[in-house]
Amino acid sequence: MMKYLIIAMLFFNGLCWADDDTNDLFNYSKKEQEALVVKVVDSDLIVLENGTHVKLIGIESAGPIPHKEVKYDKQGRVIDEPEEPTISLQEQALDFARNLLENKKVKLEYDVDAEVDGYLNAYVYLPDGRMANAELLRMGFVKLRVVPPNVKHEDELDKAYQEAKQEKRGLEDE
Repeated sequence: MMKYLIIAMLFFNGLCWADDDTNDLFNYSKKEQEALVVKVVDSDLIVLENGTHVKLIGIESAGPIPHKEVKYDKQGRVIDEPEEPTISLQEQALDFARNLLENKKVKLEYDVDAEVDGYLNAYVYLPDGRMANAELLRMGFVKLRVVPPNVKHEDELDKAYQEAKQEKRGLEDE
């Protein structure tokens, strides 16, 4: 029993004296971090300059960009059909997210569950102070998806969602 007590004391002592740079898993909800966004993978997923993938809390992308179905004639040749000059909502969402976030120094704010399924989860703030999560919702490019316990900014995200719904923007226009 004494052996386990000594191990526990050493473990907690190590946590108390750890460098500020270590991942303090017990305190993620109070942590903030600045980082450079180098790539937007999807309207709800970004990559930082250190290679970390960050999922934006409270939102979910509209899905992958749809691909045009290729049709063939009886001889196996591709049938060229005139393309419609429309851009899918998913493409618009990705373009908007890229313009909003790529090559920007952002502030990441963590909630209770800072990491899920191998992704860091964060509220992402733009250099002008706006929350990117809410801006994407406000434009109707993503779905509202608040998953407890990450509910710190649920009201702000819901307000942005309601605005898109009222104005019939993006997904809320369907």
